[in-house]
Amino acid sequence: MPRSKKDAKVLNIKLATPIYIKLQKFCDESGISKTTATEKILGRFFEEYFKKPESERKIF
Repeated sequence: MPRSKKDAKVLNIKLATPIYIKLQKFCDESGISKTTATEKILGRFFEEYFKKPESERKIF
C-alpha cells in the first residue's frame, strides 16, 4: 500500500557550507533524511520562539 502524501511546500535554500556539512554529518550519524532533520530542528526552534512573549522574541 503506498504511503499517503503529506501536506507540504517546497523550500529551496542555499546554506552556508559549514552549516550544510554539520547537517550532513548529523543526518549520517542519526540515519534521518535532511528533510526530516530540518523539519524537526525548525519545529523545535519555532516552538521555543513562539512560547516567548512578543516583546522577548529576538533571534540574534
